[in-house]
Amino acid sequence: MEGLKSFHEHLQNLRSQAEKLIDAGLALNTLFAEEEIRLKREDEASKLRAAYGTIAEKLKELRGIETSASCGHSRVEPILFLTGLAAEAIFSRGNRASAVKDYLVREGTDRKQPFGLVMVSIGPRGLPDDAGVISVSQLARESRRPESEIVNRLQQHGYLLFGEETFSLLIDRLITDIREGELHLPISGDRLAQIMGSKRPKSSIKIVRIE
Repeated sequence: MEGLKSFHEHLQNLRSQAEKLIDAGLALNTLFAEEEIRLKREDEASKLRAAYGTIAEKLKELRGIETSASCGHSRVEPILFLTGLAAEAIFSRGNRASAVKDYLVREGTDRKQPFGLVMVSIGPRGLPDDAGVISVSQLARESRRPESEIVNRLQQHGYLLFGEETFSLLIDRLITDIREGELHLPISGDRLAQIMGSKRPKSSIKIVRIE
């Protein structure tokens, strides 16, 4: 009987240890699952940061192009005018005043050509796959339409437009929401519009000019 009692106690001890091991295993499984979720969220946050970095570089590049275009435009026009005016003077001195007047009128119109409006654009597929940078000013110059019309048309085709500062703040918010589990990638254009509010993209536009 003594041996049977000892065996029973040993069995109870083994059972207790097994239960503790099971509890420890379940706890580890929970920790592993939580860590997996955290790592997935951090991976998505990193992808969003990388997308922002790429867009920031592209913004800088297009702004440089716009600066060059603006400087080139302001340099070329006086040279063309002087050449034309010199020829005018050679053939007809009497028309010099008229040539000056025509140049001043033309120059006043040319100064209205837009330069420097570069924006982040996000299409219907959203972030990060449908994000890019667009020079609204270049499109306006090429199409001979106002920048506001270009912006309106892009919005009508489902594009969200952001200035760099607004886009940076949006990315910060999205990263926070992803880390907290409230969002995950990809984030559609419709979802982004909801996040930005009922006024949609117009409230997110900040025009930055190149002087």
